[in-house]
Amino acid sequence: MKFNINYNGKTEQRVLSYDMDEYSFDIEPWEGITNVDLALNYLCLTVIGEDNHVAQVSGFCPYAEWIKTSHNVPQNSTGRLILIDDLESGNGTYEINNVHWPVYVNPDTGWVCIGNPEKSGKAVEFINDCVAVISANSDLLSLWLKPKGGSKPPFEKTWNF
Repeated sequence: MKFNINYNGKTEQRVLSYDMDEYSFDIEPWEGITNVDLALNYLCLTVIGEDNHVAQVSGFCPYAEWIKTSHNVPQNSTGRLILIDDLESGNGTYEINNVHWPVYVNPDTGWVCIGNPEKSGKAVEFINDCVAVISANSDLLSLWLKPKGGSKPPFEKTWNF
């Protein structure tokens, strides 16, 4: 799965949240019209529009499996995360990765990282508080998410590290 970044200074204006009872991320407002859905672990990245940009992130991500880290979200600029693979719409969900990526959390900042927080590449904030890092080969390296709740997410008190 290959991606490109369009640093156009605009992000999708959506609010990312985490539901403790359902162990899942959700986003508002919800976009119902999609081109394709991409799976990263148990998360769904929804691709929309003529330019095939990722417009929302949602899905299962149990915090009991998160690994504590001191890494923080990389330097980034705002723009669009563009899917450059030509995938046929309506054929289900396409897997971004063929193995389960580890999930990390920095309890001091509230950022959650799916993938390797140490890998560097080009980073874009494509949705409010959602940052993707891609390699020089256009592969997704990590996805950083910060659910609403100020500088620390509202569920931090239940983290047991």
